[in-house]
Amino acid sequence: MRNQTRLLLPILLWAFTIPACSGSDIVFEFGDPDAEETADSDPVEQDQAPGDGDEDPIAEQPDSPEIDIPADIDNEEIIDGDGSETADETAEAEFDEVVDNEMPTDGDFDPETVDGDWTDSDLDLWVDIEAVSAPDERTVSVLLSEDWGGPASEESSYSITSDRGPLSVLSVDYQPLVRTATLTTGKQKLGVTYTLSLNGGRGTASADFIAADFKEFYAIDFADYSQIQVGAFRVAVGENAVIYAQEDYDFPNAEAFLDEFDAQIYPRLTALMTGAPDFDGNGKIVIFGLDGGDYYGGYFDPTNQYSDRQTMEWWGMHSNEMEMVHINVLTEPSEYGHVIAHEFNHLLYHERHGLQYDYFEYHDEGLAECAVHAVYGDNDYAVLVYQYDPRDVIRNGLSLVNWQYAQYENYALAYLFWTYLAGRTGGVEQYGTFFDLDDGDPGAVNELIQELLDTDFNSVQFDSLIANWVQDDSGPYGYNGMFSASAASAPVVWEGTSSVDLEPFAGAFFRLAGASVDYPGTQGAHIVYAGIDNHGNVDKAAPFAVNGGALLVYNKNFLWDSFPSEPSGPDQPSIGGRAAGKHLFSGYRSFMELADPPPVPPSNRRVREAWRKAVELRRAK
Repeated sequence: MRNQTRLLLPILLWAFTIPACSGSDIVFEFGDPDAEETADSDPVEQDQAPGDGDEDPIAEQPDSPEIDIPADIDNEEIIDGDGSETADETAEAEFDEVVDNEMPTDGDFDPETVDGDWTDSDLDLWVDIEAVSAPDERTVSVLLSEDWGGPASEESSYSITSDRGPLSVLSVDYQPLVRTATLTTGKQKLGVTYTLSLNGGRGTASADFIAADFKEFYAIDFADYSQIQVGAFRVAVGENAVIYAQEDYDFPNAEAFLDEFDAQIYPRLTALMTGAPDFDGNGKIVIFGLDGGDYYGGYFDPTNQYSDRQTMEWWGMHSNEMEMVHINVLTEPSEYGHVIAHEFNHLLYHERHGLQYDYFEYHDEGLAECAVHAVYGDNDYAVLVYQYDPRDVIRNGLSLVNWQYAQYENYALAYLFWTYLAGRTGGVEQYGTFFDLDDGDPGAVNELIQELLDTDFNSVQFDSLIANWVQDDSGPYGYNGMFSASAASAPVVWEGTSSVDLEPFAGAFFRLAGASVDYPGTQGAHIVYAGIDNHGNVDKAAPFAVNGGALLVYNKNFLWDSFPSEPSGPDQPSIGGRAAGKHLFSGYRSFMELADPPPVPPSNRRVREAWRKAVELRRAK
């Protein structure tokens, strides 16, 4: 009501005419004969529409108002000798006093510029924004400093901008008693800072807010691959990512983690692999922390890279329509970096390779583990899992290419292969070269190896397994500076084992009592040997010197569609070797327990179902 008083008094003193004068009873007639209100009417109603919408607001105007002049104003000072209207100095002083006492003079307001035709828009300068927030991705709540009246209910009174484009205001619900305007907006871009401005005649109040404090995401229930909705609150925003966490769950050290993502993960992988897409136009990756139970450490779902219309048409599933990766908030926080680097690399892999139907996991998943190395300089966890083989999966021969789902040992083996090849051909930057292959088809990898090393896939993998035992600093039997590990630390077959069945791209180490060994004649057609003695010398010709060392057996069959297994020999009992080292992996939820779901489209049911069944078997143990 105070602002309406401000409006009335300048009009009283500046915009009057005097049709008659009788003693001290002077009636002033406003210059606008169509004015709707009298001086003593409720000024709040000036902005209200006619009662039922049928009245003519022009035809039904009240008579001109009668206004009593205060007794302390001398009529003769206001009216000159011929009764005409003047801008007398006394009246000006009276107006100036009103301005000084009633109108704020901060900001851009200059009382010298005030004219006699004030409207409601002239009051905008003194309506400020006390608070603004976005409760969800389509709502903005604004608390005004005072009741704005009619303009507060108009969409045109608000504009929302950002460095990622404007945000449309679709409707306004204004509650004058609490001075709160609830704006319905277009879909906000998560993690973006918006600026809300009040559009007025004498100035613009503005305030910043971050999109969507709360958001409901689509996620996958991996018990049956059904889709569920999970509510989450924003917990931190960085330069290249925004983190949301499932309601009632924490995301420890979120701000520090985003600093790590901005400084290390994002710039390193986008420079090495490929640039990040920006489907939703926010310039950020959404990291969604949710309760994944004991199904995964994290995952990337390519469904979210397409429109909801497309995904419903193709797969009958909803899309979040954004670049996002999921992380299980039950994962040990110290391992968040490993999980996110891995899953972010899947996102980049999808950007480079598209939807994967003829899918080679050892390429995608292996390079995702290499991404961890590229970011942090090593991937010690993968090396330890290989060396200690705590679940006894590697020691009897595990195929590099025939991927077994829901077990981290495959990830470790693939990481070692690509890292060995990178060490032989130029270092970490070669991860990008391998990433750029159209897929992991062993035939295509074989062509690349021939181009880089003038040899073949089988020879390189055979030598990489030898390197796992020998650990030379350089040359074909070492990792050439990619990492260092103890010699003779590869897992060996159990004591008493005399032969194992090996699939293509699989190898195993036997520790034997004798000084040398030859082919027994019972081994498969594609089985080859290499002897390694206690000094790390390598012998690839029969008989094979193994004194104090080990015999490597390997299946060089290049069939990667059927993977027929073959007996390895040497038909001599192993004397056993390195302890399992299970104690190194107890006490926390490791990646080995939470291998990520395959980042393939829903239509690739073979891969998805194979993973789900493997998880159920693992969980049942």
